[in-house]
Amino acid sequence: MKSRIISLGISVLVVLTACQSQNVTKVPRSQPEVQTLSWVHHFDEEGARKWLEIGTQLYSKQHPSYTFALTGVDGGNYLSLLRTWAISGNMPDMYMIDNLDTAFDFIRSGYAMDLSNQPSLANIDERYLNGVKSADGRIWALPIDVNGVGVIYNKDAFAKADIKEPPKTWQQFIEACEALQKVGIVPIAAGYKDAWTISWDLAADLLANQYVVNPKWIADIEAGKTTFKDNQIQFKEILGRFSERLKYVNHKPFETDWNQAQMLLAEGKAGMIINGTWTIDGVKSKNPASNLGLFAFPYSADPQKAIFGLKSTGGIVINPKSPHKEAALQALDLFATQQLGNIFQKNKKALSVIKGLPKDFDPTYIELDSTYIQRGKTYDWSSLYIDFVNQDLQKIFINAITKFIIDPSHNVDRCIQELDQAFNQQRRASK
Repeated sequence: MKSRIISLGISVLVVLTACQSQNVTKVPRSQPEVQTLSWVHHFDEEGARKWLEIGTQLYSKQHPSYTFALTGVDGGNYLSLLRTWAISGNMPDMYMIDNLDTAFDFIRSGYAMDLSNQPSLANIDERYLNGVKSADGRIWALPIDVNGVGVIYNKDAFAKADIKEPPKTWQQFIEACEALQKVGIVPIAAGYKDAWTISWDLAADLLANQYVVNPKWIADIEAGKTTFKDNQIQFKEILGRFSERLKYVNHKPFETDWNQAQMLLAEGKAGMIINGTWTIDGVKSKNPASNLGLFAFPYSADPQKAIFGLKSTGGIVINPKSPHKEAALQALDLFATQQLGNIFQKNKKALSVIKGLPKDFDPTYIELDSTYIQRGKTYDWSSLYIDFVNQDLQKIFINAITKFIIDPSHNVDRCIQELDQAFNQQRRASK
């Protein structure tokens, strides 16, 4: 047997030598065709975009036959554009959603994959799966971060105004605004040129009162089961507080966009922004040295009611009609790892939902953890909403609040009356 193997080896060598002597050209192996995965998102913050870029580049390095086309869309137009694509059958392979209820039409039309049995979910803290789970227990998105809603403040601006600690009552909040104004600092930065910020300026007060009184208030208003005038969640008082703090926003807020508002806070020219925790990434991308803090919106005279809303309701959705759905699921597995979770926290400056990650990645979140999370002073707003699912009603609401802001008298009763009339007219027109 051994001699036969040697003979065969010699024969092969002779053949190879003969081929070489005839200068036979070797045909190179054909390179695999590179496939492109489309991923649409609405991230405006630099850190979030960087996380996406790093993660997708890492996936392409591990899977050279795939690359990504990342498309960022303005948050105000995001859902409308996705719906246009869904109607035309041009949905991306992967996309982001913020809220399951407002995006349920994508599930019904078959553009969201049931992720319930995906192994990537094992890496997610179970507390943060409620917001991506439908009533039947199925999971439709991989959550990525824990979003909070409250007040983001510049600690250096507070120090300049001699504000010793964040306010815990409504009276203390107004006193803080007065103190900031006295030293030439805009108390509250407002970027109403980007209309979506109007909802979020109201959100901290609106959500806290829904949580206490009626978590289904938005749905009940939309269905006509209650009215704004019924004042079920103290909506009149919410508008009253809003009107009171409008005197402390920057000059010409409707000529100020979101980036400019964040810059005011980043440079210490403004003391506060009332919005979501994603603001931290936006502000620090403009000034990494920004000394920021977080506190719960103090809507009440009772300091015990100043609790911070935290939740995770959105995330990464896979289009099951995509020809690249298996590759998309592999990408989902990568984005659920601690490696990508750490990259997320470092760059987006937000709490990841992935298990076992440290919370000391940014001083702002150390304060949030010690002041609110560790003390149990948080509430889960994954089932609470600030936007109406019906887009016509949502436009009516934003238009009414915009008119309320522009009106020098900030007439609360007139705003409520106009809201109820417009909502009733829209409901009748929809029947």
